[in-house]
Amino acid sequence: MTADDIGLTKLYGRFHSEDNNSNQVARLREIQREIDQALSITFGWDDLDLGHGFHEVPYLPENDRTRFTISEAARLDVLRRLSDLNRQRYQKEVEAGLHKATKKQALGRKRTDQDDGDLFSADTAETGPVDG
Repeated sequence: MTADDIGLTKLYGRFHSEDNNSNQVARLREIQREIDQALSITFGWDDLDLGHGFHEVPYLPENDRTRFTISEAARLDVLRRLSDLNRQRYQKEVEAGLHKATKKQALGRKRTDQDDGDLFSADTAETGPVDG
């Protein structure tokens, strides 16, 4: 960044540009792959194919949707797994008595356990064991 006298916006513009194949940008993309893979392994998700590459992401403006990132299928799988993990950890906290009753519960209205379905529509493998 210093050598090119650019800021983060221009740097990430280059990072996400399929036309930029400079050694520095290629190395940044490789570092991103390594970080993402290390995080995946840390969560115990050795089975997860992240599918790094240039992908069109639907949540950005039409004229600027291409990003160097994980595939859409992997993104949805990661979000589902994180949601599952969050739900599991919260349940353990509830069982350990770490959460007070909500106002509705305190007023005598019991919360029924409801399966609200999958927040994400990806049909993917189950998550691994939760540590802790």
